Amino acid sequence: MEELPNAAALGHRLRTTMLRDFERPTGSDLVASWGPLSRITIGLDECPIPAVMGLALKLAGLERFGPGEKVAWWVSFVREGVRYEVAHQKFGLRLRIAGDGLSESEIETRLTQTKKKLISATKVVEKGINANTDRLVDSGDATVVNQHRRLEQAYEYFRDRALNPAVVEDEHLEIKPGDGFGISGWSFTSGAAVMQLNSTHDVVAAITAFLSRLEHDLVLSLPFAGFDPSEDRLIEFIGQRWGLKYERVLGKTGQAKVYLDKLVNVMERWRNTYTHGGFEKGNETTVYAHVPDVGALPIGVSSMRGRSFLSLPNATNGTIRDVFALFDEFDEWFATAVPQASTWIQSGLDVRFDVGFRDLVRSLADDPDRFQRYVDYVDHQVDQAMNMDF
Repeated sequence: MEELPNAAALGHRLRTTMLRDFERPTGSDLVASWGPLSRITIGLDECPIPAVMGLALKLAGLERFGPGEKVAWWVSFVREGVRYEVAHQKFGLRLRIAGDGLSESEIETRLTQTKKKLISATKVVEKGINANTDRLVDSGDATVVNQHRRLEQAYEYFRDRALNPAVVEDEHLEIKPGDGFGISGWSFTSGAAVMQLNSTHDVVAAITAFLSRLEHDLVLSLPFAGFDPSEDRLIEFIGQRWGLKYERVLGKTGQAKVYLDKLVNVMERWRNTYTHGGFEKGNETTVYAHVPDVGALPIGVSSMRGRSFLSLPNATNGTIRDVFALFDEFDEWFATAVPQASTWIQSGLDVRFDVGFRDLVRSLADDPDRFQRYVDYVDHQVDQAMNMDF
């Protein structure tokens, strides 16, 4: 999309209201000396996204320059016969005024008033953008922030705790009549049992973290899997269940189906039971029916042979290692099933969904070396932009 659908209306509103006295500088203004300059900083709490202010000024008919060395953009303008410049620099958004012939109090008042107008104009444009974000995103004019590494860290943290639980010693506690129990004796707490319980909690957290990372990676993979705005709706896709995301990106047959079935089994056995309030699928061990002449029995009584009667049983060391072995095996397969997506995700770069990006990665699909060079090039561009080395 070349411009916002409501760009003309926004520009008209800005030119006739809060920015009506903002004028383009003449040629002589641009080349004249600024003399003594005064400036103030417009904080991120006042303008969280400086680029929106730059857009507001452009929509109002002012010329936006840049980028330049350590500056993303700048706009010069004249207001009430006085020259100003607002610039997004590496260390902040600055508003400057040419103070020739003005007293300190006049300079302070003018800067405050002008900043207020700029912030008001920015808020108007923010609302105009918000009114069109769904349309922009669904048309593919969107970038999804790559949070793979952050989610990976959460998974690795809980995985390590599950595999290597902190040592808990056995506890023998003597109970004396004077302790308030009215009895005497000993209590015993098994350190090994506590460690196993802790590992169970951590393996559930690790499974949840793994699924969160997988869902995120599936969204990031969509532009590499034939994303078509005429058929796919990005916002709707993000909100889908993870299994539907999986099938859209990786397919429904072959190895994709094999791994999907295995992952579903793990999720149903461990994650879903915990995330659904301790109720497993079918409620076979969490809901008991009152049977005459027998008593309370689990509603899945016919399927209980060989199963634990505990709805939240502890995970054994073997079970924990089997889960993580499956995840490792899946990760290896994922890297081969969607190699471009995997390479891009591992780079940490954000993922664009626009047609230009999709066409480019499609053209490099059969040349992994060129694709890697492109990834390195974009990574370098991002570093330059972060440092404003334009």
